[in-house]
Amino acid sequence: MLPSEMALLAHGWPRKVATAAGNTAIAQGDVSASIQEEEYYLPGAHAARMLHRVRRAERMLLSYERCGWLDDTPSRLTGRQEIRPAAEMGPIILCLDTSGSMRGAREVVAKALALECMRGAHRQQRPCYLYAFSGPEQVQELELSVDVRSLDKLLGFLSCSFMGGTDVDRPLQLSLERLQKDEWSQADILMVTDGEIAPPSEALLEAICKAHDDLGLEVHGLLVSSQVSASMDKLCTHLHVFKSWSAVGAESWMY
Repeated sequence: MLPSEMALLAHGWPRKVATAAGNTAIAQGDVSASIQEEEYYLPGAHAARMLHRVRRAERMLLSYERCGWLDDTPSRLTGRQEIRPAAEMGPIILCLDTSGSMRGAREVVAKALALECMRGAHRQQRPCYLYAFSGPEQVQELELSVDVRSLDKLLGFLSCSFMGGTDVDRPLQLSLERLQKDEWSQADILMVTDGEIAPPSEALLEAICKAHDDLGLEVHGLLVSSQVSASMDKLCTHLHVFKSWSAVGAESWMY
């Protein structure tokens, strides 16, 4: 028995309570989707209930007993039910800064984020498109999917080093053009950069504002830097700052 389990037992192990006559089922191997612990444990046996839930989440239960379980009886509402609409998860457009100032730990973060976007989009069945940008007119396009051809291109991208200048106007213009396609109209943009960028043009800011009003576009910015730049503050509707530098073998004061 683990020390944590001994501590839980010391706070009061549950006693099985007598229940009204009804069907009883034994679930082997934790294959059932639900259980009413309150029918099995005495009121107040909170520590034991927590232990049961931990063991069930770890799939360490050999068996447990369900009392008063009726498989063929339809469920009925016993209280007020509130239904709220869920947000639709649209496609993801990733704009990734690959300029020379992104080399080092910032490059590691950027490449890891590209992999995570591909993985998350595949898990949630969402299209994902990458614009890797550096200097003017230097934009590499890549659709992030799990087919062999896309994975080969992604591996080639991840094996390259970052270099060049920084121009955010072109990748954002390409992203706005992609939003005009029906299958991408609900997409949001994620821009990853160190914030060392030139101020965006007024025409670009107006186009982003129009897309926000017409399509509900949101531009999320992830700054791999300790300082928030004024240019990113203008471009993004939501701005996030990367802080877990120790995870990539760096210190925050270096960036």
